[in-house]
Amino acid sequence: MPNSLTNRPTSATVRQHEIRDWFSDAGILICRPADLSPDKLAVALKGGHNAEHHNHNDVGSFVVALAGETPLLDPGAEVYTARTFSGRRYESKVLNSYGHPVPVVAGQLQRTGSQARAKVLETQFTDQADVYRIDITSTYSVPELKSLVRDFRYERQGRGRLIVTDHVEMTSPQSFEEALITYSPWKRIADGVWIVGEGRSAVRVQVVMEGQTFTSSEEQIDEDVRYPTKPVRLAVKLAEPIQQGTIEIRIEPVEK
Repeated sequence: MPNSLTNRPTSATVRQHEIRDWFSDAGILICRPADLSPDKLAVALKGGHNAEHHNHNDVGSFVVALAGETPLLDPGAEVYTARTFSGRRYESKVLNSYGHPVPVVAGQLQRTGSQARAKVLETQFTDQADVYRIDITSTYSVPELKSLVRDFRYERQGRGRLIVTDHVEMTSPQSFEEALITYSPWKRIADGVWIVGEGRSAVRVQVVMEGQTFTSSEEQIDEDVRYPTKPVRLAVKLAEPIQQGTIEIRIEPVEK
C-alpha cells in the first residue's frame, strides 16, 4: 500500500515490482531473480493475441535472459519490405509462428487475428516461483485440437530455472512439434537436449515427454532480419502422432 504521508510506495511494494512485472491487459509477465542479479536467469512470457500493433503470430512465446545475453528469444522484426505490409506478411518465418518458440500442431502454424488469443487460466506469484498458465487452443485452426494449455513456471532458487509445459489433447492422433529460437552459439548433446550460449550466459535446454520418442533438428531461418546473423530454430518433433500428452521444456543455467 502507498505510504499516506509521502504518497510513495512502501519498500514491500517496490520489491514486488522489482522481481516481476505483470501487464494483465497485454498478458505479459516479466520475472526476475530475488536479488536482481544479472548472473541469474530472468524471463519474459507472452500471452496476448495475434492482432496486436505490428503483430507477430507469437502467442505463448518467451525470452530467456542470463548474464547480459538472451540465449533464447523472439527473433525480432524482419527488414521491412512491401511484403511486410501486404497480404503476404505472414509468409515471413520471423513474423509467423514458425520463427517463435511455440508449438506446431498437426503441421499448422498459429493463425492471425484477435480471436487467436491466450486465455489466462492462472497466475500465482511468490518470492520462490511465479506460475503463468494460458490456454492457447484458439490460436490454431486445427479441427482435431480439443485443448492446448501452456504452463510457465519460473523458479528463483540458485541461478534460476524456467519450465515450459504444454498439455495437448486431440480428437485423433496428430503430429506435434516444439521449437526454440536463438542467435547464440549452440550445441546438441542428445536428442532434445542443447547447450545454448557461451560462458556464464549458457543455458541447458531439455525437452521431455515420457513414453514418446522424437527427432531433433536445427534450421537457420533464412529471412532478412535486423541482426548481423540469422536466427536458428531448434526443434523437437514427436516421432509418432499423439492424441494426448504433456511435453516439458526445462531451461536452466549451465554450471561449470
